[in-house]
Amino acid sequence: MTSLRRNLSSLNLLSTFESAARLGSFTLAAAELRVTQAAVSQQIKTLEREMNTALFLRAHRRVTLTAAGQALAGVVGAAFQAMSEVIETIRRPESPDMVAVGVTLAFNQFWLMPRLPDFRARHPKIKLRLVADDTAMDLRPARLDIAIRYGKPPFEDAISHASRGEEAFPVCAPALLTRLGLAPDTSLDQLPLIACDMVNPAWMPWRSWARALSLGPGLERRAEESPLRFNHYSDTVQAALNGEGVTMGWGVLLSEHLAAGRLVRVGRDLVTPEARYHLVTPRGQVLSPATQAVLDWLVQGLAGGEKPLGLEVEEVLGGQRRRPA
Repeated sequence: MTSLRRNLSSLNLLSTFESAARLGSFTLAAAELRVTQAAVSQQIKTLEREMNTALFLRAHRRVTLTAAGQALAGVVGAAFQAMSEVIETIRRPESPDMVAVGVTLAFNQFWLMPRLPDFRARHPKIKLRLVADDTAMDLRPARLDIAIRYGKPPFEDAISHASRGEEAFPVCAPALLTRLGLAPDTSLDQLPLIACDMVNPAWMPWRSWARALSLGPGLERRAEESPLRFNHYSDTVQAALNGEGVTMGWGVLLSEHLAAGRLVRVGRDLVTPEARYHLVTPRGQVLSPATQAVLDWLVQGLAGGEKPLGLEVEEVLGGQRRRPA
């Protein structure tokens, strides 16, 4: 640190440079640092003078890094990221028996909550903090030890320890079929559909499901004209349980309802998405014994009948769509 201070008149110059290099703009850097654009420009000029070389090429309303700037940005950016991670680790309160787990609202309600009594019986001394949110979260700023993420790796902020594939197919309450005098293998044309405005398109709305199976525009049109539409998947499932219509079902997510017979599969068509459920932990995190115990329990439960993929999953396997004959 003494050597670095001797080489530069102020370490604030590096902070300004890191922001400008990362954002590619003096104006955006000024907004992030809450100073004027002129102040950023002056600090960059001072740094360039002390470095005896140009770090940015100035063009109309934009700047680009020179070769020297790119070299410095790589080192400074990595150092700032490392310092940020250490600060977050130090700032986090010491609680070796507390494990924070991030899940989506639907996964928390339909898959995790029914299994919590088993976890509590096995690990009564481990404290869980469940963070249910449908928005994408970076594990480190969110202070999550583990997350169950639906998607395709690689993940910039996380390592995947195990994964499980999914299958999407229509489901409804048996009472609905009984009321209409229909069998489970009946055509969807004879059943009311429940629509959902999915935030994440990977969650397979009716439109995507129909297109994956080349079913034509009829099902899409019926879904768009559905008199019952929700913006949360959990609400569509509850409506289906109430006998209001057919919703898109997920084999893993709704396994408890399907096994108990509260929901039944409609028809034989299904889609196997390329995305999978992944059990992830933050990159660079050393797992505590409590976190490892939660991770092992989740791997065992999520794997089900499949063998989970290995450490640091980098490819998604089995992403084939199929339509049974």
